[in-house]
Amino acid sequence: MPCDTAEIFRLAAEPDAARRVFAYLLDGLNEDVGKGLTTASIYDLPRMRSRRVFSEDVEAYEPGGFKPLERNRYFETVIAGNRHFSTTSIDEIAEVFFDWEKIRDLGFESNMNLPAVAGGRVIGTVNMLGPKGHFTPETVARALAWQPAVTMAFLLLHLEDIETATFHPA
Repeated sequence: MPCDTAEIFRLAAEPDAARRVFAYLLDGLNEDVGKGLTTASIYDLPRMRSRRVFSEDVEAYEPGGFKPLERNRYFETVIAGNRHFSTTSIDEIAEVFFDWEKIRDLGFESNMNLPAVAGGRVIGTVNMLGPKGHFTPETVARALAWQPAVTMAFLLLHLEDIETATFHPA
């Protein structure tokens, strides 16, 4: 299903807009990119911190409190560079993510982080895990087509309290 900006704007005008746009985004990513494990993080760049605001597996990746951002290749690519980040092997994941063993133990060996960019800065990311080799150039291109929905969902979430806002249903 292609990303439909008219549908994004329709959902954005409704009550509980951030969660409605995010649900539409998840459905689209699951259909166009494939099912793995998806989380989402919000960023507070002035304070160099992030907070998980959604998780499909709350036992493995619990939404919650802020944690400091680490400057590494992920940070330079996504946060400083405003670009997506993807890998196709657990070795690539291990180069930038401290929890790479957890990712492997959950059965995943590739990832993609799709940023929400607004006003020249990253305000959030949708973080997807998949099996080894999953995030091919074709798969990444299909995911990038959903970037307007990613950005709208996070803009709407930023209208709420950054300390407590979540994409999980109320």
